[in-house]
Amino acid sequence: MSLRRIPCAALFAAAVFTGPLGGDDPRAPGDAELAQLHRLIRPRAGESRWMEIDWYPSVWEARQKAAAEGKPIFILAGSGGAPVAGC
Repeated sequence: MSLRRIPCAALFAAAVFTGPLGGDDPRAPGDAELAQLHRLIRPRAGESRWMEIDWYPSVWEARQKAAAEGKPIFILAGSGGAPVAGC
């Protein structure tokens, strides 16, 4: 572990194992607060454009569709060259 990562790891461990800052008995968020938080973190339209692409886990299917439409194939592979869908 590099020397720069040690303070970050120590800070993370302190945050995880000591609980929330400012008190021992945290207040549970109310329904209105949870609804507001949900609105803030919900994915918005156009935010994850990669999810709008028709991905084909089968190279054969992708090859047939690309050949029929005269388009190239983009292959995204996981660690070691394994297909992403097979993970």
